[in-house]
Amino acid sequence: MFSKFIFFSWLFAITFISLVDYSSISGLGLSKGFGTGFWLHLVGYFIAGLLFILAFGKKGQAYLLIALTVLFLLGVLFEIAQLRIPRRTFSPVDIAANGLGLIAFYVCYSLSRINRK
Repeated sequence: MFSKFIFFSWLFAITFISLVDYSSISGLGLSKGFGTGFWLHLVGYFIAGLLFILAFGKKGQAYLLIALTVLFLLGVLFEIAQLRIPRRTFSPVDIAANGLGLIAFYVCYSLSRINRK
């Protein structure tokens, strides 16, 4: 139960960070492009994949791929929504980072399962 709370809290945090204009908050100063923002997206979605497994267990390969696809599409939706948010911009680089984070998680998870066998 606690792991599901952590997973959904993480999704809430990703949603908040993606959809709120926090540019007026001093001290954040996150750079765009292939800098800090790229790595935050990559790590954020890697962790989302990990938390999904911890929350919902190992229910099969197809189940995991569907869940990771839904997480990726959620990231795409957030980027599209940023078109309507003042001082936020749509970024294909952010979408790529989200996808790379999920792919990196999937590769690590798959390799860990092979090593256990």
